[in-house]
Amino acid sequence: MIGLVVVAFGMGMTDYATAQANTWHQGTPKVLRRTWFHNGKGDNKAYITYTKHRSSGNLFGYDNASHKYYRLPGYGLKNLKYQALGHHVYRLTGIQYSPKGSTVAFAGQRMTYKIRVTAKHLHFSKGYHDYGRHASFRTTKAPKGLY
Repeated sequence: MIGLVVVAFGMGMTDYATAQANTWHQGTPKVLRRTWFHNGKGDNKAYITYTKHRSSGNLFGYDNASHKYYRLPGYGLKNLKYQALGHHVYRLTGIQYSPKGSTVAFAGQRMTYKIRVTAKHLHFSKGYHDYGRHASFRTTKAPKGLY
């Protein structure tokens, strides 16, 4: 009889863990909320910023006058939701939007992707570059008259 209770309790805990993983939460995980940088070689530098309900990212442009990099207008996802999959892994989903004055190919469509977040790194599961918390290059604001 005690063995049956233990088995039933164990099955119930498995169902609870599965239910937790399938729960969608509004917004983004707090550990994700900041600006992350891809420190690539040459001009292959990018950023992505996560706020509570939105992501925004793009490449960096290079200002020849100051020899520094500046952020190009960002695009990304709005109305973000996430699932916690365990071990710092999350599935995010949201609606793609365009920056003002331009159009992204998939604007208005839902996009879903999986990421792994640690205190210092952000890794996209689909083979995108890894991002870190700090830029290893000099940055500045966008040159006047550019936007």
